[in-house]
Amino acid sequence: MEKRNTIICLIFLGIILASAVATIIFSGITAQDYNYVQLEVNPRVEFLLDKKFKVVSVAPLNDDARIVLSDMNLVGMDIEDATTDYLMECARTGFIDVNGVNNATNITVLDGLTQALDVHVTQKVYDFFKDNEIMSAVTESYEDRTLFDKKKKEKVSCSNKLKLIYTLAETQNLEFNTLKKMSEVSLIDIVAETHKENPFTPTETELSKKQSLLKTNQEKFNTHQNAITNNTQREFAYLFDKFQKTSTKKYFEDFSKEYTNWQKQHTN
Repeated sequence: MEKRNTIICLIFLGIILASAVATIIFSGITAQDYNYVQLEVNPRVEFLLDKKFKVVSVAPLNDDARIVLSDMNLVGMDIEDATTDYLMECARTGFIDVNGVNNATNITVLDGLTQALDVHVTQKVYDFFKDNEIMSAVTESYEDRTLFDKKKKEKVSCSNKLKLIYTLAETQNLEFNTLKKMSEVSLIDIVAETHKENPFTPTETELSKKQSLLKTNQEKFNTHQNAITNNTQREFAYLFDKFQKTSTKKYFEDFSKEYTNWQKQHTN
């Protein structure tokens, strides 16, 4: 009888564990109230999300992002839709060259105990470029070899966390060594507080600049979109996957270096 009860208990425990694992895989579990996503396209932006992956707040991290975001309202959207809308605006304004091969996008995600959000966002970015036939390198911060080496040197738990530390040190003038000692939860809380205290408010100049860019790039963008067919989609998907295995390699070595080089070429 005792053996039978033990077996029943083990079966019951197994069911509970299986359910927990399934929940983690399909919905994800966060270790904090918020999740964090940063996209570098060249316009560099960060999103703060709730536990359901809906956008709580958005902040531009450079001047180009201020222009792109100037007339956008992404708060309340699922991060997948917000990501797509943001990338589309980057393409419409010319910050992503629809006919170019030097586009690059880096993704940084902090989502607690699982990588559910990471998978969703990364796949959405890939799908966007494939569906719109735009050639772009796509990398994630944890794949960056230089960032990985710095992570080991600085004794930080993961590359994504180190990327956020660098971002806060750069944009908030906070002490790097102080940030390094903080948990991911505390770092994201700083982002949340910063977004709350300093919500993004575009200037008239930024709004005007965006309208000017939209007008300048409209014909090129529309011509590109109108040329997309089922046949071109199949061919482009093959070329895009091949591009990720070849031309993307330089961005895996040191994304920040290549990103800076792109910015210099863009502004000259």
